[in-house]
Amino acid sequence: MENQGRIVASSIAELAAEKLIEEDRVGLKKILEKYRYYLSNEYILIVDAEFTPVADTYNGDLPQELRDNSVYENYDFASGQEYIRQVMEVSSPAGETVEVYDLCYPIKEGLLGFVRVGLKKSFIDDHIRTTLLYIGIIVLIGTLAAILVALAIITYQVTRPVMQLAQAAEQISLGNFDVSAQIKVKNELQILAAAIERMRESLKTSLERLKTRSTIGRF
Repeated sequence: MENQGRIVASSIAELAAEKLIEEDRVGLKKILEKYRYYLSNEYILIVDAEFTPVADTYNGDLPQELRDNSVYENYDFASGQEYIRQVMEVSSPAGETVEVYDLCYPIKEGLLGFVRVGLKKSFIDDHIRTTLLYIGIIVLIGTLAAILVALAIITYQVTRPVMQLAQAAEQISLGNFDVSAQIKVKNELQILAAAIERMRESLKTSLERLKTRSTIGRF
């Protein structure tokens, strides 16, 4: 949001330069009308090189807080400072005290004047809270999705070998001793699978012996 205020201030500064040279106050007023209804803006003020207000959104009835010229006098151009930001309280046209982020932006490096844009702190704070809420919701949804995927993978990895063992045990119980009970896992199920596999081999061997004895007995 502060970046939006900076963009607004720089745009006004660029448009206002020619109007200040021409001393076109009507043109300056039209520029302010274009930007004054941004929801985040509490006020816009343009001063000339002598720090005299030449256009504002208060219709000339500037609150005392914006008549302080120290913000312009303290501007440090030598350091390459792009703009000044400060938190301050101003009186609204309705007589209420409003907390704002005051951005002061030079017009042609201050040679022609300055633009000041007051961003409503409450609006920006609400915007930040809303953004954080959306981010929190996205993170929560992403976390839940990751947990569900992990649970699905774990469930698949556990239930699949269990189903394989169950199917193998069922086939063995039906007399099919050729089915293998071996599974590729590295946990307790591997021990169970090995036990079932030994039982299958034992039953298969015993059955083959019985068949052999039965065949010999006939002769």
